[in-house]
Amino acid sequence: MKTLIEVHREGKYFVAVDLLTNVADQGLSEEKAMQNLKKGLEEHYQLLIELTPRDHKLTYLDIDVDNLVKNSSAVSS
Repeated sequence: MKTLIEVHREGKYFVAVDLLTNVADQGLSEEKAMQNLKKGLEEHYQLLIELTPRDHKLTYLDIDVDNLVKNSSAVSS
């Protein structure tokens, strides 16, 4: 799964925010903030799955935003 992440610095911490879910985490480095956010997102989605009523269907929906963000100077890969 790919998602859009915004990273910025707040004081001595880097903050990583998932723009789709608004889940955020921080770390002393950009890499650590991203690593912490990844763990938080995994827990977020696990909780959503657990809370989904059994009579509701879960499925995947692939959307391609790569072309929308490829040429943006704000996006790094």
